[in-house]
Amino acid sequence: MNLAIRAVTRQTSLQVMKKQWLFTYGTFQDPEIQKILFGDTRITKQATLQEWALFASDDDGYLFIKPDSKGSVKGSVMELDETDLQIADRWEDVPFYEREKVDIQLEDDSVIRSWTYTRRQATGKRYFGSRYSLKDRETVLAIARDSRKHR
Repeated sequence: MNLAIRAVTRQTSLQVMKKQWLFTYGTFQDPEIQKILFGDTRITKQATLQEWALFASDDDGYLFIKPDSKGSVKGSVMELDETDLQIADRWEDVPFYEREKVDIQLEDDSVIRSWTYTRRQATGKRYFGSRYSLKDRETVLAIARDSRKHR
C-alpha cells in the first residue's frame, strides 16, 4: 500500500473514532438503558443547559426540551462515537426528536459544544419532576431491549 493511501485510511479511521459529546436529560441518564443500547455504561459528567426548559408532551407524555430564556435543564454529558450517535438517533426516533448542537455548562463552569435531542415544535407543560421518563422504568427498559433486537 502506498503512503498516500495509508494516510487517507488512517485519517478516515481517526474521523470515525472521534468522540462527540451528547447532553442527556432523560432516559440516557439511566445506566441500564446505556448498557442495553450501547453494550456498556458510559462515564457521564453533570451539566446544565442554560436558556432551555424541560417539558412533558401533551400528545404522548414524552419529555423534551426547547428554548426558554428563563429556564435551565439539569442533565449530564457523555462521549459517544459516530456509531453510538446512530444508535442514539434510532432510540430518540430522529426526526421525531431532532439532534442539534448546543452549548453546555459543566460543573466547573467550563462550556462545551454538545449534541442534544430537542422537539422545538412540540407543545406541552413545563416539567419539574425528577423522573427520566413519564413512562414506568420497566416499560422503558422493555422498549430499549426490543429496539436493540431490531438493529
